[in-house]
Amino acid sequence: MTGDDDADRTGYPGFRVDDPPRLRPLPVTLRRIALAKLSSVDSFSASFGGEGFGFAPWFTVLVDYDDVLRFVGVYRGETVRDIGEREPSPEDERRLCVRHSEWDRAADVARAPMTAELGDYLASGPQITDRYAFTTTHESADLTGATAGLLADLARGFAISASPPRRSPWHHLSVEVADDLFVTAFRYSPRLARCDVLEAGLPPWLDRALAVADRGGAEPDEPIRLHVRHSVRELVNAPIRPPRRP
Repeated sequence: MTGDDDADRTGYPGFRVDDPPRLRPLPVTLRRIALAKLSSVDSFSASFGGEGFGFAPWFTVLVDYDDVLRFVGVYRGETVRDIGEREPSPEDERRLCVRHSEWDRAADVARAPMTAELGDYLASGPQITDRYAFTTTHESADLTGATAGLLADLARGFAISASPPRRSPWHHLSVEVADDLFVTAFRYSPRLARCDVLEAGLPPWLDRALAVADRGGAEPDEPIRLHVRHSVRELVNAPIRPPRRP
């Protein structure tokens, strides 16, 4: 479709770009937006005692259980003590945060149709539950060791290989690593493929990470500042421009 001469400049010359249709609370729509919210947090910062600290992902995994999407990640920050210009070593105590964010399909599908405006619900409603537990590598030494051990196993080499269809509680796994040893990201379905190194170490790691998240930690002075790949405005397909006045 060709656009009118007075059409807004939208970046698609020769076409007319309309606002998206009104959102409907379909399960697939809710799941798509929840998945984007869970995976869009790049990093974050928090203040303690009037001082701000940044946290970057060390090891994160998004687990798709079909009716539940669970994101669990360990994020590292600065060293607790000043080490000058040198790079942190494994012996240095660093600030640590465990993020546990989760989407429950049944709860979301029940709530969404009851809202007057779906866009408002997706922007500010309880679609995702979040826990951020702030600790240190020394205070949570068990988790720190488990994370370092699992990443060391992966750094020695791993393969994702085809597998006959098999039973697994995990529909999909999405993994991101940003370690001193290596940086990588990969995604696969354990029902159709296998990664023995990851699948052997992931269950005990999840148990340790969720235990730290449940235990909690230091409370920030103010709301956590998230750095995200997409804004909620983009996620809920908000209009790309204000509606035209009649």
